[in-house]
Amino acid sequence: MLERVVFADIEEALVDYLSAELADLADTAAVVTRIPDPRPARMVRVARNDRKARLDVEDREGRRGAHLAFDRPRIVVECTDDAGSAAILAANVRAIVTSLAPGYIGEIWCDSVEDAGGENDTDPQTDAPRYTAIFDLIVRGKILA
Repeated sequence: MLERVVFADIEEALVDYLSAELADLADTAAVVTRIPDPRPARMVRVARNDRKARLDVEDREGRRGAHLAFDRPRIVVECTDDAGSAAILAANVRAIVTSLAPGYIGEIWCDSVEDAGGENDTDPQTDAPRYTAIFDLIVRGKILA
C-alpha cells in the first residue's frame, strides 16, 4: 500500500517566516497572501504559482520523479513600497528566502531553494513600484497516519 503524504500550506508558513525575519530587521512591511483593503503602503505578497513554467525535465516531459514525499512549490513574491524603496525590500526578501534552506520554515522542512530570478514589475493599477521575485522550493511532506 502506498503511503499518503500531506503537504503543509507553504504560503502561510512563508508569511509567518518572512514576517518574523523582516521584524528582526526592523522592517514594518506587511506580509500577506491577499492584498487587504486598504492596501498597505509597504507590503510583501506571497503566492504559490506552480503554473509559471520551470525549465526542467518535469515540465518539459511531464513526469515526476520517484520522490513523492517532496513538494516543489514555485513561490512568487511581490514587494511594493509607495515610498519608492520596493527594490530594497525585494533585496531583503530575496536574501531571507535564499538563505533558509536547508532548514525549517515553521514546521516545514525545506531541502533547497532556487532563486528563479526577479523583475521590476510596476503595478499597472496604482503605478506603484513593485519588484517580483520567483523561487523554487523543495519541501518535505508528512506521512498521513
